[in-house]
Amino acid sequence: MKKTQLSMLKLSAAPLVLGVAMVSAPVQAQDAPADEGEATIVVTGSRIARPNLESNSPVAVVTGEATVENADVTLDTFLNTLPQVNPAGTTTSNNPGNNGQSNINLRGLGSNRNLVLINGRRPMVSASDQTVDLNTIPQGLIERIEIVTGGAGAAYGADAIAGVVNLILKDNFEGIDLRVNYSNSIPKTDAREYQFSGIIGGNFADGRGNIAFSAEYSKRQGLIKAQRDFASQATSTTSSFPTGSFSNSATNPISQASIDALFASYGVAPGQTPQANQLGFNSDGSLFGVGTFNSPVDVSNFRYDLASPANPNLNFFPDFYSYNFDIVNILVLPLERKSAFLTAKYEINPAFEVFVQGGYTNYKSATALAPTPVSTGIVDPTSDASALNARSPLVEVGQRITGFVVPVTNPFVSDDLRSLLNSRVLDDPLLAGSGADEGIRIGYRFLGTGLREQQLENEVIQGLAGLRGEFAPGWRYEAYYSWGETTIDQRATGNVNVQKVQQLLEAADGGDSLCAGGFNPFGIQPLSQECVDFVSETGVTQTKFTQKVAQAYVSGELADLPGGPLGVVFGVEQRKFKYAFDPGALFGPIAGFNTSTPDLGTNEFLDFFGELRAPIMDTLELSLTARHSKSKFRNLIDDGDPNTSGRGSSGDWTYGGTISWSPIDQVRLRASYQHSVRAPNFGELFSGGGGFPQIFDPCSVNSQFRQNGGAEARQLCLDTGVSAGTIDSFVATPGAQAFITTTGNENLKPEKSDTFTVGAVFQSGPFVASIDYYNIKIKDTIFAPDVNEIIASCYGYNNINPDLDENSPYCAGLARSNNNIAAIFLPEELGGDPVTGYFQNVNQGSVKTSGVDVQLGYRLPTPFINEDSALNLNLALNYLIDFKNVGLGGLKTDYAGTASYFGAGLGTSFPRWRATLNSKLNITRELSFDTRVRFTDGMKNRAAVQYVGEEFTGPGSVFYFDFALQAEVDAMTFRIGVNNAFDKQPPTYAPNVQSGTDPSLYDVIGRRAYVSARLKF
Repeated sequence: MKKTQLSMLKLSAAPLVLGVAMVSAPVQAQDAPADEGEATIVVTGSRIARPNLESNSPVAVVTGEATVENADVTLDTFLNTLPQVNPAGTTTSNNPGNNGQSNINLRGLGSNRNLVLINGRRPMVSASDQTVDLNTIPQGLIERIEIVTGGAGAAYGADAIAGVVNLILKDNFEGIDLRVNYSNSIPKTDAREYQFSGIIGGNFADGRGNIAFSAEYSKRQGLIKAQRDFASQATSTTSSFPTGSFSNSATNPISQASIDALFASYGVAPGQTPQANQLGFNSDGSLFGVGTFNSPVDVSNFRYDLASPANPNLNFFPDFYSYNFDIVNILVLPLERKSAFLTAKYEINPAFEVFVQGGYTNYKSATALAPTPVSTGIVDPTSDASALNARSPLVEVGQRITGFVVPVTNPFVSDDLRSLLNSRVLDDPLLAGSGADEGIRIGYRFLGTGLREQQLENEVIQGLAGLRGEFAPGWRYEAYYSWGETTIDQRATGNVNVQKVQQLLEAADGGDSLCAGGFNPFGIQPLSQECVDFVSETGVTQTKFTQKVAQAYVSGELADLPGGPLGVVFGVEQRKFKYAFDPGALFGPIAGFNTSTPDLGTNEFLDFFGELRAPIMDTLELSLTARHSKSKFRNLIDDGDPNTSGRGSSGDWTYGGTISWSPIDQVRLRASYQHSVRAPNFGELFSGGGGFPQIFDPCSVNSQFRQNGGAEARQLCLDTGVSAGTIDSFVATPGAQAFITTTGNENLKPEKSDTFTVGAVFQSGPFVASIDYYNIKIKDTIFAPDVNEIIASCYGYNNINPDLDENSPYCAGLARSNNNIAAIFLPEELGGDPVTGYFQNVNQGSVKTSGVDVQLGYRLPTPFINEDSALNLNLALNYLIDFKNVGLGGLKTDYAGTASYFGAGLGTSFPRWRATLNSKLNITRELSFDTRVRFTDGMKNRAAVQYVGEEFTGPGSVFYFDFALQAEVDAMTFRIGVNNAFDKQPPTYAPNVQSGTDPSLYDVIGRRAYVSARLKF
């Protein structure tokens, strides 16, 4: 081979060398065996076998060993440390969560916009968005992981807009490899994780066949937020109290005079007397004042101990009372996983090699939230409203309320409360009766039924069989068929049957005739087990996914060009998916976990693809890829007949090209373009759901909007629902949330994206480096509105409503309750359903992100320590230039450099800088010392770019330091290490994602020590 070609091959290997070095001792190009340049492999992003390890697109590569070196029992824990990955659905995502699953999110574009592969083939999916659960991947068999960021749809099909994570399994494995890991937090020793794994394999038939079997068992101990100080107090608030709270009627209120008299009898000073909408219940029959945020009126006559089940949030108490729901929520999800994986191949002759693989994973996880807050609707018994509403004669005909309603004849109504109720002299049109005879509306959180818990069991089976070989000189083929099935069984406890609670409340004896002791909703009162059994409901649901993939392609060489053979690939692929959701028998007026309707649908793709690689000269190479994808889906709930031809059909082209040029031996320049599409998934087509994201209320008198907006700002707040009596004193409750609902849309079209990358690879002696710029833009995004963007658009924080016009459709979408924004019901003008105000998923807007990836590697021999000693330094760094989102009404917002908050979605914090620096000192051949430094840049709050001029806190910069010592003794390898060695606590800010921080981005466990042992022979 020519010297120039050898130099280019070595240079082209640099990105891989760097990638491997990110987490392990690098194998530098100059140390490669002499014949390595003649080897052929397939690099992710192409199906053309190439000399050595060339890549014209940016590829980050890590070894399989790296994924377990730090005792991580799930792949996401390791992958989320890479700068190209935006941590999203992780082990610390309890609410909003992903049901215990682990996903990867490239560039923050969403885990449903990148593709996970095993050996270039699709593994089984595990969610309605057709994402792959990383818990189902066999860690022990991974040889390396190749991450192509920046589009690969032409090579691999839908879902690869942001890129591909390709897990390459060990090939021709021989021997036995046993490993055990154990880790725990220090000094708390409350985050135990351990893993046992083993691989056995060998060749047979004189090396023409190989079989390998891997088995793993992993267990992770769950944590609750009370176990970490930073997370033990909620940073957001709730109006649903376990003490119960009085819901005052605006049209039949209790008199302020009666409240003044009652609280004077408690000894409360006149200036601290609460208003009618600020009353809670003590267990002794008295009432307490909830207080008002950031005002002179504090909590009054509160007769619970701070450590009682009333559990006041000490971030706000005694300024005002809010229940601290976070203290019992889960911080780290528990996990128990068993998995097995088999891979085998047998070469009959060079033209026929059979290969198979199969896997089985079973794992159990759980989530838990604070006891159920009840906001279920109640209508009159004659109503034809949905069965999801409870019925009560205490509600006026044709009306609907939320919460509970108690008759004034209930025996648990105390004399103190009755003195207030008797002051009512008007009429609430929502309630039957009038004056003092109307029912009592209360808010309530049901402690008696315990936490809202989900016990989840996931079972994944997948199998694959194929045939490959060389049928002519320089021409190869491969064909395979794979099948997989995922079954998710969920058991949800802590639900409350609101109809049965109403039965107890409306019974003359308070429910004692229905269950022992009945139900007293006024204060925190004991609830007998018989009553718990009477009102509680357990929901059992099952979700099942089936996937079938068939693919065949041929690759070969058409002609000789000056730089080498002209390589081509032609192939066809069919993918079929089926999604079935069985909501079980739990249906009706249930509070807790949402009741659902059944789903049943299919999705099908037929793709034709091709690729061309043209080495125009020794120093110049061009490659082109193209794919035509025809898709169709079917909603079997509506269509009924599974043999119908399908609906929602579309045909789309994806295509791309790369070019590589080496002007000198030490430098290679590369660029790429990819046009990709992503078809809508099951969740987007058929499903929907409601959410309660955190909001900011501009009408609060302490906002910059009110303080600087003058009479126009004040008037708009009046026009949008703040009462005239409180307009000049209204202070919004911090951490408030607003309800919004989106629904599926079977008329959705695929998203489209365009990706550009340009970069360079350098190599000089022991130094290797790469730098790449990427630019990804997604158009016709499958869009759901952002609540805070809607609120900001109403109140003129951007150019959408600069005149503060009350008739703006954004203002029409706001629904207030007791002055606070409680829900968003969009008008038809903004895409809302004219009846419900729900928003249907549509193709609208765009997302664009760009940045720079840098990888540096350096090997420094240290002969003064030992002749085999060397120091290897490797840096992987990402700088985010922008992350621009075009939302409802064309609103443009750049979220680069911002930290997210609850409800914006997991994986939506976007630091400008992220970096990982690895160093490995090989003291001797058998002894080494590793250091890993992880850096995340400080950020401003996402809300600060939505509400320009308002002040919010954001997280500061964070460094984590990890150390490990490894020793090899014959066939044994021992490793001891510590992650987050200096016990860096996560930065807290408000509003935040969860737990006072972003738990998917920052370490919430703290210092974690681990030991591992490995036997390999």
